[in-house]
Amino acid sequence: MQSVQTFDTTLLDDLLARAHQVPRLRAIHCFHDGDWEHCHRMLNALAVGTYVCPHRHGDQHQTEAFLLLRGKLAILVFDDAGNFDLSRSHVLSLSNGDIGLQIKPGIYHTLIALEDSVIYEVKGHPTGGFVMERDKDFAPWAPAEGSEAAKSYLHKLESLASQIPTARS
Repeated sequence: MQSVQTFDTTLLDDLLARAHQVPRLRAIHCFHDGDWEHCHRMLNALAVGTYVCPHRHGDQHQTEAFLLLRGKLAILVFDDAGNFDLSRSHVLSLSNGDIGLQIKPGIYHTLIALEDSVIYEVKGHPTGGFVMERDKDFAPWAPAEGSEAAKSYLHKLESLASQIPTARS
């Protein structure tokens, strides 16, 4: 990779266009050189209608951070039993001033694109870099991505997202 990389609105536009062309309605542009890197940095484009299965990151050093660059995005947080935690859930929006969020390991969460959105995502992988089998634990109470049940569950998540105050005091 280049020693200095920039990203501009054209890249964000292209990434969102790519997200609309795939069934998952998501596209990623990586800035890290490979899975072996301990810190993964990427642009993540999420189109309205994408379903991100609630999950948590189990590695004690696997904190995840999001910085909103475009759109409007809800981050929903759940307890271990799948109960929605309104007090720890947030809506990121450039217009409301909440533009970023950090989530510690072990917290079940999902992302809901309220508008087509792009985030800059940073996630640690200190123990041996990225290993898919160790990256995340999907919530046992949530349907898998791509399943028929995921469609109706996404509607439930969107309803929960509508309960989140869009401006925090």
